[in-house]
Amino acid sequence: IGTAALRDADWAEATRARLARDAARLDGLMERAGTRPLGGTTLFRLFDTPDARALQDRLAAARIWIRAFPYSERWLRLGLPGREADWRRLEVALA
Repeated sequence: IGTAALRDADWAEATRARLARDAARLDGLMERAGTRPLGGTTLFRLFDTPDARALQDRLAAARIWIRAFPYSERWLRLGLPGREADWRRLEVALA
């Protein structure tokens, strides 16, 4: 992204709207997979799950890296998938 794009108010607004939609999409996808969305930003989302390590291992097997926290056995942080192919890979791994 060049500096001209960063000064483009329409681009910035469209990007914020897309990120908000993607954050809601990720929350819904993870909720259907048995986690509870706890919030976060429009770039990273935090989820509560009964066994964070097991879900981390499952997604890692699909080459999806998520962050488990050493101080919580239940919390995971996941960044928004970038491309539609990444979304599909996450959906398959969670199925």
